[in-house]
Amino acid sequence: MQLNAEDGGHRQCILVTNNENGICENVTYERNKRVINGYTKPNGEAVEGLHANNLRYYRTDFVGRSRSPQNLRKLVELSTDMLCIKEDLYAEVKDFAGQRTYKNIFRYFEKGDNRMMVIYFEKAVPEIVKLIENYELPRGQKIKVYVFSPSEDPWAADFEPVAAKVELCALPMAILNAYKRVLPKRKEQNIYVDDNAPEEHEASQNDSLFPDEEGGEA
Repeated sequence: MQLNAEDGGHRQCILVTNNENGICENVTYERNKRVINGYTKPNGEAVEGLHANNLRYYRTDFVGRSRSPQNLRKLVELSTDMLCIKEDLYAEVKDFAGQRTYKNIFRYFEKGDNRMMVIYFEKAVPEIVKLIENYELPRGQKIKVYVFSPSEDPWAADFEPVAAKVELCALPMAILNAYKRVLPKRKEQNIYVDDNAPEEHEASQNDSLFPDEEGGEA
């Protein structure tokens, strides 16, 4: 952070630890937070913070390796923080094109010229495409759209009306393909989809896939 302040650089750092004795939460995080926000030395001298920085910590979790629909959806849900790190985009916007976002349907992030959308419920794609059609983007800019798909197809045909506005990526296949390079080899398993399973979301009486404003949880 100090070097960036001196030469205008954009260095980033990721630390990984098992948090033994709370070293991440209680030591490293607190020290870096004070460097960013500013602090006072024991002698009373005030130290100005390096404010042009941000700091976050995340906890890892396990997702089952078998490619069941439940594991695939869980992986997409838990990968959102990794996508924020990848795109260097953390400012979540709770509204897109006049539609409130919902964490189990889609989320939207925007800062400056960077825009990212994560779609968790693929049946909402047609409605989201309509929202994108009505959303005014600066000329030449696109929204990076990560969308759940059980294959490597990010529903490109559905997004055809807004192809000039979006850059698509299918999840979780993009993540699974990356894991293939680091995980031990294992016999592939087919994705089993139970056509008789109940739907995870039900349309409301107005045929919208989004909950009423009074229902649901953002």
